[in-house]
Amino acid sequence: MDLTGKLLSIIQDLKIDALILTAPDNAEYFTGVPTIADSTQILYADKKGSVKIYVPVLEFYRFRDGLKEGVEVCGVSKSIKPDDAKVVDKDWKEIINGLLKDNEKVGVDKSFPSTLSNVLSALPGEKVVDASSRIWKERMVKTREEVNAIKKAIEITSKGVHTLASMVTEGVTEAELTGYFEERVRMEGVSRYAFEPIISFKPNNSYPHNIPTSRRLGGNDIILVDVGVKYKGRCSDITRILRYGRLSEEEKKALELVEQALYVGIESAQPGVKAGEPATKVVEFFEKNGVGKKFIHGLGHGIGVVVHEPPYLRLGSETVLEPGMVFTVEPGLYYPGRFGVRLEEDVLITKKGPRVLSRKLRLIIDLAR
Repeated sequence: MDLTGKLLSIIQDLKIDALILTAPDNAEYFTGVPTIADSTQILYADKKGSVKIYVPVLEFYRFRDGLKEGVEVCGVSKSIKPDDAKVVDKDWKEIINGLLKDNEKVGVDKSFPSTLSNVLSALPGEKVVDASSRIWKERMVKTREEVNAIKKAIEITSKGVHTLASMVTEGVTEAELTGYFEERVRMEGVSRYAFEPIISFKPNNSYPHNIPTSRRLGGNDIILVDVGVKYKGRCSDITRILRYGRLSEEEKKALELVEQALYVGIESAQPGVKAGEPATKVVEFFEKNGVGKKFIHGLGHGIGVVVHEPPYLRLGSETVLEPGMVFTVEPGLYYPGRFGVRLEEDVLITKKGPRVLSRKLRLIIDLAR
């Protein structure tokens, strides 16, 4: 379904007159034009099939040239007015108010806080319909083209991990290994990362999120590699453990439990179950093995236009898993100030069950010293 068709389908399902979307990732999803630096924008569509997008004037040409015919692009500026651009001489609040018509109901995405959220929340309650659930229903179930893009992103990411692993020597820094990964995926034509790479040694990997530092690799170490790229606007996100030298018995046990928990989580992610069920199973597994308090984050998240989006595999999630959904499963155990281990796969739900898209890259890579 094309851009106009998707937007019209949402409008018709919600029985509204128009949609006003301000989240940059919604604009990227529906238009296919990458958002840069989360710039302010308004995507508008009405039940008659009219579609407009308002962007800062410096983005006008990129959107105009990147969109198919049928979408009206408007640059927004009160001071810069090129002769060959359609420029709207209003502020963003005025534009939104100008799009509203008497006795019309408009759908908005209340799940995303943006610079224009206050403007939208101030609209009369009887005129506003929360369209977020319907939008996420559209975005959560991936098309074949989206799944193929995610697969390619995983393939490129895997090449980057292999290159990084080949460059590991004692004394190399986290930042240097990050550079090897980044160079490799750039050579594959990647223009954007899904997120900033996380490459961390002990004890930095005892914190789930970290940034690469100048810390040097020790003689017996654990390298946590959490990386992802975007290909044709869709993300990958995988985590692997590189073992360098000998691990302590405690480290070995933690890694074994995380690997087992990964399979528990994947096998629990069946079509028709609630997204909270795999998280519950993994928490129960860790608690049974006496390490429940070392698992301190959700089990996984959807991947698509952005790297963190619904469905979320966390305790209490009521979202029902459906064929076409793609998400991560990423159990981890963390011992603050000492070490941490995490493994992460990208999983597609099919009618027959979960399919691991990232299985070709080994979970644990042993490196010779």
